Amino acid sequence: MKKTTIYLVLLFISLIYACRNGQEELVVKGQEYFPTEIGSKHLYSIDTIVYDLFQRKIDTFSNIVQEEVVEKYVDLSGDTVYRVELSTYNQEKFRYVVFKTFERKIKGNYAMEKMENGTEVKMLFPISSYKTKGSTYTWNCNMFNSREPQIIKYTSVFTGFNLGSKAYNNCVSVKLSKPQTGIINSVREEVYAKNIGLIYRFTDSTDYLQNDTFPSGKKTIIKLIN
Repeated sequence: MKKTTIYLVLLFISLIYACRNGQEELVVKGQEYFPTEIGSKHLYSIDTIVYDLFQRKIDTFSNIVQEEVVEKYVDLSGDTVYRVELSTYNQEKFRYVVFKTFERKIKGNYAMEKMENGTEVKMLFPISSYKTKGSTYTWNCNMFNSREPQIIKYTSVFTGFNLGSKAYNNCVSVKLSKPQTGIINSVREEVYAKNIGLIYRFTDSTDYLQNDTFPSGKKTIIKLIN
């Protein structure tokens, strides 16, 4: 009886494993969506809507930002780190001028970026279709900093994404697992394209007071131009 029970358990596990492998058409380690080639450049349009509750006004800001991977080095932990520069075009100097830098690295199964507010886990590797289902395959993007936990998950993988006049194939979408909407908004979505990286980001952190219809906070949309 005991041997029969053990056999049935092993058979059940084998069937689950076989079923999963049969359903997965594609599994990738993930670096294709988080490229770190030195000298690679991308241009992004950034549109930000800022809601000023105290002055009761809305300001809109638009800008073009260039992102470039400029350097690779090994940090004190022995990890390979890539330094990325963000710059805007200066009309007087006729060139792009750097205004911010950040770090990017892949450590184990994590794709991470470190800015002044701390390290965020952008993606979890490997990437596979079964990771879009249920709540099992989520992660806290703030696990390596002191901010409040934000639970992230893949909502679609290896699908197309239409970005205005251009469509991209083999994209993965990353969103907050349980976004807050209503009086307090905490919405976040990022889309990455294979061999390109980030192509779209939307965040909404607007906050409506209980007795007020005018919010504070901002909304930001980032789109890849080139």
